[in-house]
Amino acid sequence: MVDSASASDMSGSASVPLQTKSAPSSQQPSSDVMYMKVPSLIKTVFDKFPLIKYAEAPLPSACIFPTPSEKLGTVFVQAITDDLIYPQSIRLLTILKLAGVFDKFTTIPSSPHAAPKSGSVPYIFLPSRPKVDSDLLPRTIYPESKAFYRWLASIAPSFPAFDPAQQNPLLSLVDVRLRDAWVLTLYLYPLNYSSIFVPRLSHGYSQSDRTKSILPQILAYTTSHDAQKLLRRSTGVPRITETTQKSIIANAEEALDALANILAVSGTFYLNGGKPGVLDAAVYGYLWPILSLDFKNMKGDGQAELKRMVTERKALVELVNRIHDQVCNL
Repeated sequence: MVDSASASDMSGSASVPLQTKSAPSSQQPSSDVMYMKVPSLIKTVFDKFPLIKYAEAPLPSACIFPTPSEKLGTVFVQAITDDLIYPQSIRLLTILKLAGVFDKFTTIPSSPHAAPKSGSVPYIFLPSRPKVDSDLLPRTIYPESKAFYRWLASIAPSFPAFDPAQQNPLLSLVDVRLRDAWVLTLYLYPLNYSSIFVPRLSHGYSQSDRTKSILPQILAYTTSHDAQKLLRRSTGVPRITETTQKSIIANAEEALDALANILAVSGTFYLNGGKPGVLDAAVYGYLWPILSLDFKNMKGDGQAELKRMVTERKALVELVNRIHDQVCNL
């Protein structure tokens, strides 16, 4: 048995009661208590990093909500605002609008996830599994999947069909080269990250107290971490150096040249031909925010290389403006 006064005087350690003896009701409770000393290392850690209880925050708005019976399904996209900056969400919304089926869906802003191409957002949730060509498709459909294009053709037959053999190589220019340059410019250039991305990060938590919620802070950290991870995997290098950054920008410029040349050679208004299709929506998803946002270069002054390269290609700027006019009027 250890006296309580002496137990709390060991290396400044806090005392933790383990068991208290119970006394008969007719007697005063005994003051004899058994204690265990908190190890000094643990006490030091908790003194330096105390436990803090943060305010409760609601679930992210990405949680599935029931789809009204008159709607075909629910579309979950990243924060829908007038200055939406997430290319994959812009791409999906543009396809649905150009296909004339946007109004048939319930659209719910969903919390931004870390990786720009995480596979989690955007997506479409259908109340039941659709049957296409005698095959049942999944209820959750992600853009860029074979199921998505088959399902789209079934509900919007007038929308230009997606030809994987012809368009996949061109889409890879967008989904790899333009994506890498976008990720580099937005997430790894400190000024763009802090002034463009971070202020939009909390849109998915509009119902919570952003001054107390730790969720935006966690997402900000994981976004930057996953952006670097994505670029390392895409480029095959262990670290994103200045040389790697220059290579990413050069690859994006080659992709922009290829897309601009398609328009010049074909003499059409759209990459798909006479009507805008999937490829046009994919290009628009990246180029519209690039042209709209105030991007800075790595040092934080001047114009970012990516925005300069897009602005210099008049054919692509005109393509973006044509699609924007259509999308805004649908």
